[in-house]
Amino acid sequence: MGRHSKTVATDCGKDRRSIGYYATPPFVAKFLTRKLLEIRSDGENVIDPCVGKGELVADFASAGKRVTGIDLVDFATPINYQFFQFLNHNFIDLYQAARSPDSLPQTAIDFTQFDYWIANPPYNCHEVNYIQSNKTELKRLFHDVGVHNMYSMFLSAIIDLAAEGAAIGLITLDSFLTAKAHTKLRRKILAQTTIHYLLLCPTDLFKPQGADVRTCIMILQKGKQFGDLGNQIKICNRPSSTSEFQCILQKEEFTLTQEQDIVLGDLASDRNRDNHEFLLEVPAEIKHLFKELPRLGQRFNCVTGISTGNDRKYLADRPQPGFSVPFYKNPGTRKFYTRPDAYICDRFLALAKQIKNFSVRNPHLLYQPGITCSSMGVPFSACYLPPGSAYGVNANIICDRQDIWWLIAYLNSGLVSYLVRGILIRTNMITSGYVARIPIPDFDSATKSRLAKISQATYQEVKQEQGRNISPATVLITKICFDYLNISAKTRELIGEFNADLIKRT
Repeated sequence: MGRHSKTVATDCGKDRRSIGYYATPPFVAKFLTRKLLEIRSDGENVIDPCVGKGELVADFASAGKRVTGIDLVDFATPINYQFFQFLNHNFIDLYQAARSPDSLPQTAIDFTQFDYWIANPPYNCHEVNYIQSNKTELKRLFHDVGVHNMYSMFLSAIIDLAAEGAAIGLITLDSFLTAKAHTKLRRKILAQTTIHYLLLCPTDLFKPQGADVRTCIMILQKGKQFGDLGNQIKICNRPSSTSEFQCILQKEEFTLTQEQDIVLGDLASDRNRDNHEFLLEVPAEIKHLFKELPRLGQRFNCVTGISTGNDRKYLADRPQPGFSVPFYKNPGTRKFYTRPDAYICDRFLALAKQIKNFSVRNPHLLYQPGITCSSMGVPFSACYLPPGSAYGVNANIICDRQDIWWLIAYLNSGLVSYLVRGILIRTNMITSGYVARIPIPDFDSATKSRLAKISQATYQEVKQEQGRNISPATVLITKICFDYLNISAKTRELIGEFNADLIKRT
């Protein structure tokens, strides 16, 4: 799950990071079991393709269901029930065998026998040796969704192998909800399954095991015909703590919604500006902004710049002979004003022609004034980009001088913070492609002028006093944006609560 320290030991001494194993908390396991049994009360056979120590199948076994557990690692699963079978295999290999018409009988499993699928897929980083060593074959096997990480391959394989009507319960990383790389996976989920539950988990759910990650519970059913009440889905946004989440699950305090309401973009159209991101409790008037307003990339150049391939060699901390060009690559939490992150080698254009992994994108837009945006960190920020500067692979907006200051104000508003982290990309990273999709209101000249004045004044204040409290300015900017767009009081409150606890809510 994410990037932790290099070794995080399990109880049996194995490295969590290398095998991707994190135990599911008991209250989550019980919730998943209970809901799967409600969906398929007549089922008999259960499978967990990454069973670990069996915490997800224990209640099924206790209920007399026939359980099959698969895992590459034998954790000596402490389940000694009459109907438990453990297979010490790599699930992806078994999936490949099941998909291959010439697979040997001893490697093939009839996956259509299972009424229930339950899983907490491995959370390895995408760089793990298994993926790198088998990339060509995996690309062929997962040609429909891509090869990005282990958990998404498990999810895709489960959907393929599950029988029509099978109930599927998962707790997994939630980057697939919004990341562009997982667009095809989202479309597969929408096309081939009925979504019953989509619940965001708190960031501290796996913290006792050394993992600070964003996860979700998703309960599906193979096939599109199983939705009740007009295919209503039970959802909940991310709570701030595990105790709050436990209470939500116990009391079933969910929001009921329709499938089209949890998707950004038109489900019936192939001509979308968005990527069918999954949305949680996003007000209709905010979704309307994405439908009706132009996007930043339609109005302005939103680009990346230079990737040196070796920052230590080609960047200097301060200006010196041969390193005089200010270089901006990530303002982080800084807003309005930021100092250069470094100074790049003056010969960078020549170096790009000589060195293979030294890249200069959009050279015709270098040295022009504009806006430099954050690339890492949950808070999204925008700062003035002075003329004569160069920039990295973060998002940078090159626009006319008369547009710079009001646009900086808007991008630092609470509204944009919510648009970015509540809708577009619910991670701690953002690239130019996401920034380019931010809706841009058609502010009148008076509103632009007002925003620009606040922005310029705040820039000067922060430049003179680093660490200055800019909250009064951003609150005023946010109010101006809300007022101009006629955002309701209820939605303003929702956005305010989200931004007040941004890291835990994203």
